[in-house]
Amino acid sequence: MISDTISRVLDDRYYRPFTTALLGVTSVVIAATAGSLAGIKANTNYGTEKVRTVKYSDIFDVIHVQRVRFAALHGVADPTALVAAVRHSAMANLLISVAIEESLGDPVAVGSAGEQGAWQVIASDWGAVPKDMPGQAVQAERIICALLINANGDKRKALARYNGGPTPSGKSYRYAERILKRARHLQVAVNYLPPKRNSVRMAAL
Repeated sequence: MISDTISRVLDDRYYRPFTTALLGVTSVVIAATAGSLAGIKANTNYGTEKVRTVKYSDIFDVIHVQRVRFAALHGVADPTALVAAVRHSAMANLLISVAIEESLGDPVAVGSAGEQGAWQVIASDWGAVPKDMPGQAVQAERIICALLINANGDKRKALARYNGGPTPSGKSYRYAERILKRARHLQVAVNYLPPKRNSVRMAAL
């Protein structure tokens, strides 16, 4: 009897069903664990992206508010529309400053020489002026970028040419200096960010 038991224990066929069952259970446990870890990682990544998006959104919103306040203080009738029109521009502060100087941000303004829109563009020189403020902003940005390239990046010279053509006068250079000074003041206002400065500072970390 004892020898029969020993023979059964030593017989590989005796253990095979138990070994197969054990491997099956182990595979299920490993798969479940891996799935849980993947889920945790995915949720963590989603949470990180969500926090990052919220932080950048906060920064963007605060900057937008500061620009609107600045435009309103400088006499723009619809500062929200002006700021929204340049919201995604890399030269938003400069465009706001030019619009304030040219028309107080009035998209239907018409100058004595036929200049049109918030940025007072002459259609015969730069093409038809869009009726909508965002379209006018894109056109003004395109013009200023072209002038900057032509002036080798000299903002003062580019803005003087925006005002006075290829051979600007001293008056046009004073115009350019006013715009650049206003744009610097606007940048200071944007950098100050009083309403949510703590959250914005944390977002920058």
